[in-house]
Amino acid sequence: MEIRKYLLKILLGILVIFLSLLGFDLFQYQPCPCEANEVELKEVIDGDTIRVRDIESKEVFDVRYLGIDTPELQGSDYETCFSSQATEKNEDLVLDKRLVLEFDIDKYDRFGRTLAYVYTLDEQGEKETFVNLELLQKGYARFYLDKQNTLWQEELVQAALSAHEDSLGLWGSCGKDGECMIKGNIDRLGQKYYHLPEDKYYSQTTINLLKEDKWLCTIEEAEAENFQRANQ
Repeated sequence: MEIRKYLLKILLGILVIFLSLLGFDLFQYQPCPCEANEVELKEVIDGDTIRVRDIESKEVFDVRYLGIDTPELQGSDYETCFSSQATEKNEDLVLDKRLVLEFDIDKYDRFGRTLAYVYTLDEQGEKETFVNLELLQKGYARFYLDKQNTLWQEELVQAALSAHEDSLGLWGSCGKDGECMIKGNIDRLGQKYYHLPEDKYYSQTTINLLKEDKWLCTIEEAEAENFQRANQ
């Protein structure tokens, strides 16, 4: 019996190698948009977190929206700016709605919350509003770079950049004279610098959200995130 198991393992190993040579990757994981759970809303916790109950299992758990980050409800002035508006917008989007969760590579964060893209459903059970994207598009959230969960990354980045360009939501309310125009840039050596509009290299500095660059609203925020003032 042991010899038979040993020979079977060898044969399976040879099969895997053969299929790999033909271009088949048996271990490549592709996030499946169809892997989704319908849930019932129990509570809106803040702008990017809700508590839900799974329709089938009846399990109650917290859901953290993937790819976005809304202002905190508690903290310093720059951290909480536009937090109540983000929470209210989240409530407007999901209260009294049928919801479905769509998953990516990582299903849980370090706090045990379920990570998901959240959609509302119409009367026919079809996806209606992509909540994560809507919050970004209207300026209620910032893009959050997650290098592991990238299923809708391109769409989320474009939504965030568009909202900033149009000074929507927090981008037109939380900075100097309302607008958030400080550029937080990470150079090729990994050094973090911030540029004010009047600084020497401001116009030459580009913001790449996929490289962990950021649009920042205040100097306090920039320094709290360990950016230092660039040469003036």
